[in-house]
Amino acid sequence: MKPRIVLVHGIFNSGYVFYAMRKRLEAKGIECFTPSLKPRDGRHGIEDLALKLKREIDHRYGSDDPINLLGFSMGGIVARYYLQKLAGHERVTRFFTVSAPHHGSYLAYCYPGQGARDLRPNSWLLRSLMADEDRYRHLQLYSFWTPFDLMIIPPSSSVWAVADNKQFYSPLHLLMLFNRSLVGFVGNCILDQE
Repeated sequence: MKPRIVLVHGIFNSGYVFYAMRKRLEAKGIECFTPSLKPRDGRHGIEDLALKLKREIDHRYGSDDPINLLGFSMGGIVARYYLQKLAGHERVTRFFTVSAPHHGSYLAYCYPGQGARDLRPNSWLLRSLMADEDRYRHLQLYSFWTPFDLMIIPPSSSVWAVADNKQFYSPLHLLMLFNRSLVGFVGNCILDQE
């Protein structure tokens, strides 16, 4: 069986945002699943999208086959909610976040909707995730971030205390998904452990 990774997109994106990353990972022999979660602006909240993510994963892979998980931007928090609150930790082998606002982003004050409120610094949702994150230290957790991020403000909000944090010098938020070193690291990490 090929190793599998589920790629979770960020706000205003769809699964198509992973087109280039998916091609590179599939060329290494890794099966990629890139669901498109709606509403794409997260207006009903992170929990709503995480429940939809769980349904998509269970529909595709059953309820317990092992997977790797990667979340970009808001998708990192959606995936983290799935991991921590919806028992995703029972099947996820490795969890990667790319430019995820683990401590919130001040830019979230500029957009309405529950999802944006969930991503504001010190939100109830982020505090809830931080309260039990120590229980997941046994998993392989990675957080990738760039100091030049203009969407995650401050960029250091993507540093996650319980994860192996890796800094990449990508000039823009979205370009992190096209960073060859980052994609190569993800692929090698998955294949080295299979």
